[in-house]
Amino acid sequence: MTIEKYNKSVQDRNNKQAVSDGRFTGSFERRSAIQRHKMAQRKQRVRLLLQEGITSIDVLAQHFTISVSTMRGVIYQMGLRIENSRVVV
Repeated sequence: MTIEKYNKSVQDRNNKQAVSDGRFTGSFERRSAIQRHKMAQRKQRVRLLLQEGITSIDVLAQHFTISVSTMRGVIYQMGLRIENSRVVV
């Protein structure tokens, strides 16, 4: 493979990724709608886990495979409090 072909393949791969991210389509509204939907689903699943008695922020963050700080943001957006790394219902 020549360097030109390699560079073209890298560029094509980057363009495909950019299109899937919505960078070239002008669909930032669609991306933000998807993010809002994802956040709503997270909140719904967090409520179910809290009803089952899982209140540790570390465990909740591991369940969603997100960082603890992101999990804190989700919990605060739900209007809940956090004390000693546990959610207060």
